[in-house]
Amino acid sequence: MTNPPPVSRGMERGILILFMAAAAVIGLGLAVPAAQQAIGVATGAGGISMLTDAAVPHTDAVAGAAISSATFDSAWVVASGLDGGTRALLALGASFGAVPTALTVGAVVLFLLLMMWRRPFHRALIVATQVAGAALLIGGILSAGLGGLGRMMAATELNPVAGDVFVVGFRFDPAWMLVGVGVLALSFVFSYGTRLQRDTEGLV
Repeated sequence: MTNPPPVSRGMERGILILFMAAAAVIGLGLAVPAAQQAIGVATGAGGISMLTDAAVPHTDAVAGAAISSATFDSAWVVASGLDGGTRALLALGASFGAVPTALTVGAVVLFLLLMMWRRPFHRALIVATQVAGAALLIGGILSAGLGGLGRMMAATELNPVAGDVFVVGFRFDPAWMLVGVGVLALSFVFSYGTRLQRDTEGLV
């Protein structure tokens, strides 16, 4: 059995650059919509997703598939004349959803750069993962809290002109906070790796 040819230094750098480009594209794809929403809400031209329990119009069918009952669960609303405080909360909620994503992508790119420089365990990476993890954890709470409060206030303002179809409430997704805890855990792994690397330097 022949051994596979070793990966050249140039190929390794190319793969890492490809990963960095993919991370940057994914990060932009996640952060740009939230930033656009924050700007749109702040300027009064953007829309927001609001909970609703409005009934779906339907008629009884004589034969075949029929709808017994149905309701919408959300609506994309572009509203004008909202209170300034409501718009500020909605914009802050969207912003706190975009910034942690950008910081996390920055930490991933830094890790790939350090891999390229053959320094995967570096003090800068520990700081970057701690900042990104804390931003995801705290930013997730602030995004859900501030954005949710803004949606509740918007529902209260719009219900009188919309026939009370909007639910004064919001959804809470803890996924980003769990990711933040995972990134913070990684910072401890990198810290241990840095100490191990420092202790073994010069031994090999």
